[in-house]
Amino acid sequence: MVLQYPQNKILVLSDHPHNFLKTQFLQDLFHCSSTGISIVKDQTWENRYYKVHFDLYIDSCKEIPVWVEEFITPECEPLRNVMAGIILITDIRQTKPQELLHQFMIAAHRNTFVVLANVNEEVEQDEIDELNEIWSNAFTNVIEFVNWKRSKPTVNHNDYGEKLGLDRIQEIIDTHDWLNCEVQPATKIREEIPNEMPLEQIIRNLQSARLKYKSIENSSEADAFANEMADELSRYL
Repeated sequence: MVLQYPQNKILVLSDHPHNFLKTQFLQDLFHCSSTGISIVKDQTWENRYYKVHFDLYIDSCKEIPVWVEEFITPECEPLRNVMAGIILITDIRQTKPQELLHQFMIAAHRNTFVVLANVNEEVEQDEIDELNEIWSNAFTNVIEFVNWKRSKPTVNHNDYGEKLGLDRIQEIIDTHDWLNCEVQPATKIREEIPNEMPLEQIIRNLQSARLKYKSIENSSEADAFANEMADELSRYL
């Protein structure tokens, strides 16, 4: 019997000598300020469609190719198999992704997304687009190069309306298939709004709503207000 572990880890790895870049990235993307530790447990990724809990792995290295050599060893297979995604913060002109990705992606789980977040200010979007075109069909995994420039914010979409920069990374995570994870639909999230309002408070709210309803002269506005209050109070009954 093969155990199916939840693929609920996202690794953020940086080879940049300045740690503030990784810190800023984690805050911007995950609203995470716990950058002094290597594992941040039970984070929440939530959008209008679903909510899921994941663990955030944070690491640094001097050279990503050296790190990859260790990551693709058989000993690291259990770790690779629980990775929802891996985000590499790097200078893509120094990393040379053509040499890096082939060995890396052969070992990575087929459902793991990989994002290379470029921090080289001289790299233009055209160069990023060329790399994405080359690697778009190389593997079944989502592999994407993204420009992320702290000193000059990246434009968040191109002429075709496609998202860029941090917005594109958010989109990749939003559309990720969270393998073996408990993904909570947005409708269920709404149902879990606390319904333990005291009875006295419910009565006071009804009385206040009745007074306001009687003060509204326009019948359409009054009906709209009544419906709104009915929906609001129904969550606590």
